Amino acid sequence: MTGNQSAETMEVPDWTFSPHPAVEQAIRVVFAQHPPLYPVGLKRLRRFFKNLGDPHLKLPLTFHVAGTNGKGSTLAFLQAIFETAGMTVHKYTSPHLVSFDERFVVDGKNITTQLLLGLIDECSQAAIGEEISFFEFFTALAFLAFSRSPADAILLETGLGGLYDATNIVESGNLVTLLTSISYDHMHILGDTLPEIATQKAGIIKPQTPCVVAPQEEDVVAVFVKQARALEAPVFLYGKDWEIAIDAGGFEYKSARHAFHLPTPRLQGHHQLYNAGLAIAALENSPYTEILEQPVLEQAMQRVAWPGRLQKITSGPLAALLPAGWELWLDGAHNDAGAAVVAEQAILWSNEQPLHLITAMKRTKDVSGFYGHLLPHAASIQALDSSWIDAPMLTAEDLCDQIRAMDYTNVKTAATLESAIKSITFQFSAPQRILVTGSLYLVGHALKQQQQQAAG
Repeated sequence: MTGNQSAETMEVPDWTFSPHPAVEQAIRVVFAQHPPLYPVGLKRLRRFFKNLGDPHLKLPLTFHVAGTNGKGSTLAFLQAIFETAGMTVHKYTSPHLVSFDERFVVDGKNITTQLLLGLIDECSQAAIGEEISFFEFFTALAFLAFSRSPADAILLETGLGGLYDATNIVESGNLVTLLTSISYDHMHILGDTLPEIATQKAGIIKPQTPCVVAPQEEDVVAVFVKQARALEAPVFLYGKDWEIAIDAGGFEYKSARHAFHLPTPRLQGHHQLYNAGLAIAALENSPYTEILEQPVLEQAMQRVAWPGRLQKITSGPLAALLPAGWELWLDGAHNDAGAAVVAEQAILWSNEQPLHLITAMKRTKDVSGFYGHLLPHAASIQALDSSWIDAPMLTAEDLCDQIRAMDYTNVKTAATLESAIKSITFQFSAPQRILVTGSLYLVGHALKQQQQQAAG
């Protein structure tokens, strides 16, 4: 330990939530006292919030997003637009990729260690005797932080579903709801069909509150429209009220009131153009319509950032393992719709380097639904040992067996991310492309390794 380092600031060599020992310990205590639970509604949460002074009633304009994929990216576009316009936002997202503080953006920056520790203590006192889940605890903490610091808007991502999710404690009025694309995920909780899943997501729609909807299947649109009409909520539908058109120079956003031709965003993939469009549509249905100006939107497309989504790694210890001309990409796709998006990108790549996957997956996910999209594009697959991940993961052997059962044979296990990369680079002399995907935990692990090894 150097003379200017204390035990409170030194990084913990093996941490789950934070490199700061005090934060790591505090979150582990919360996890033990308030373990994760499936969302069951807001009754117990309202009591907990009351103990904290009802911070959810003291918030600025809130953009509340639910959906299967694209939630975080859509909020990233909103944040970029607001900040380009010189405005400030708070943001709450989950899960984190590397460090827990990523979940709480206060005035445009990750929450400070001091503020996080103080709020954990305060929420812990308010939670005595309450049956509060881990996610509910930290949702309340986020709202408490936001209620005490001025901002122009709050960007709020649901954790699971919508109807029973803790974030759904926000009330109608100073609110815009956004519904991103709906596909099959968390079916053991949300339902077996798209309309069943959509019904849970539609739970965030509030009475007489604008609701903006991304491209959807027709039966999903029907669920959203029915719920919106029942609540007299204005609904702004893709294909009817707004749309985008993609061209070689970028894309055009069009509605009855606006038309913007914008450059391709920093975030890779055609799906991100729809997420950008959804963010613009949400602002169009908010009190902040005036910030929708061509120069602001152009700059926002170039400043937007959302790690782990078709992210190219060009420097750091993992990139250093690659021979000249090779590429390494990360994408946190973990369900069938996410894999379809990655497959679209693979098609765009198809005339270039062969694609190799390094992957891991939770036991609760649909292996055939996910890898069915990717196998036609994969030259090889390395199933990574994920026993170190604090989540119910498939073993590398089980994942290999299930992929082989799909008539794909060029798959084997790897002990570490580094050994998987080295195994691929050892086999080929010509430049290839490697994609790490299948789990946000895995992508977070890769980014964490980048940071730790670079710092070391």
